[in-house]
Amino acid sequence: MIVDLDGSLLRTDTLHEAVAAGLRHPVRLLNASATLGRSGKAAMKQVLAVDGVDLRQAPLNASVVNFVHRRMADGGRVFLVTGADRMLADQVASRIPGLSGVMASDGTTNLIGPAKTRVLVERFGERGFDYIGNSRADLDVWARSEGRYLATLRPEGEPGWARDVDFDEVLRDASPNPLRTWARALRVHQSLKNVLIFLPLVAAHEFTNPGMLLAAIGAFIAFTLMAFGVYLLNDTLDLAADRAHHTKYRRPIAAGWVSPLTAVFASGVLTVAAIALGALLGLPFLAVLLVYAVATTSYSFWLKRIAVIDVVVLALLYMVRIVAGAVVTGIELSFWFTAVTLFLFLSLALVKRYAEAHESRERTGEIPGRGYSGEDVHAILALGSATGIAAVLLAAVYIQSEAVSDIYPSPTALWLVIPTAFYWVANLWLKAGRGQMHDDPLVFALRDRASLAAGAVILLAFVAASVPVVEQLIAGGQTP
Repeated sequence: MIVDLDGSLLRTDTLHEAVAAGLRHPVRLLNASATLGRSGKAAMKQVLAVDGVDLRQAPLNASVVNFVHRRMADGGRVFLVTGADRMLADQVASRIPGLSGVMASDGTTNLIGPAKTRVLVERFGERGFDYIGNSRADLDVWARSEGRYLATLRPEGEPGWARDVDFDEVLRDASPNPLRTWARALRVHQSLKNVLIFLPLVAAHEFTNPGMLLAAIGAFIAFTLMAFGVYLLNDTLDLAADRAHHTKYRRPIAAGWVSPLTAVFASGVLTVAAIALGALLGLPFLAVLLVYAVATTSYSFWLKRIAVIDVVVLALLYMVRIVAGAVVTGIELSFWFTAVTLFLFLSLALVKRYAEAHESRERTGEIPGRGYSGEDVHAILALGSATGIAAVLLAAVYIQSEAVSDIYPSPTALWLVIPTAFYWVANLWLKAGRGQMHDDPLVFALRDRASLAAGAVILLAFVAASVPVVEQLIAGGQTP
């Protein structure tokens, strides 16, 4: 029995994985490109496979693995024969005990199509082997094999090119719904964070201004497109770390349902679309959008691996959305508004890291791809609690200032914000400590009932502060 690797035993493609790993090493990609033109595809694969490509936890096709194990149990010999470079093939082969041998590309011969057929016929003879493959490149091999097996991710049916082949069996690992898969890959639910763009509009009482509202909606769409592109790039760069994580291994790119190269291409298209829309909204907004893009890409490449720096960058990425909302609408942000939100975002960023550190403490002790371990939970808890309370204290000072009296006719009603905000911050940290925080804290808050209730109370307080009679009622209700 001969089993192919890319798309057969392995759900993903080793060349795509190698290129994705090379994104962190542009010089290696340039060297590989030069090698392709000079020495051919096999040599290029060898350059890309030199180091940094981790397939120890890359997704396997369960149906193919089970079939291979059954064949071994029946006493059959199974060989892994692939066009992937030998170094990568050996990584995967080590995960399948009992294989009789491995044949792969070696830097000189690209072992696919006719080259693979020739090697197999020379080794095992005409019709002397069964073959599991998955692509059009395998047609030549099937034509010379005894048993023919197709590995496919299609829920049903076969590819058009395969309909003339008489397969003994179709080994099917049905892929999930494509729309749901891409929605998860793009992290559509994370676009909820972009509602921060509307905060300056709400704080300035301009949410009924149609021109400003339309501009804010455009900014929301531009940031969402840019974020989609960044998430795809981030997950492509984080393949090894995500596969080592106890939940992130299910992400579509890590799980092999979306090709890393497809993700990179889609990321580029989305980024260009975001920039084009940003340009239509004005150069100042475009500048903010590009700052966000550079900051979040830098975060994806290396900053998220540096303890504390990563938290500051996360908080600033929240903050830049508010700045974008202010720039696109022409609203000036006040010192107090900026200070309160910045400290609040620092607390939210620390909640995110605390939840990961707390989880890792219960498991391996290390957070894959991050600069923290489970031992850091107490330090993160102290920093996060302090910044959260600082935000509440700054809000209290702001409520007492003359600036609030100039805006709100009933400023006393705003004191309801303080205990409510304290409750919300404390509740987030309690839930993180209980291991109930499995998402971005802001997205979690927009889904959490207690957080939504706290938000409703805070909104009610601001509405009440805008009504003159409320101050009179409060004053009238006070006892001398």
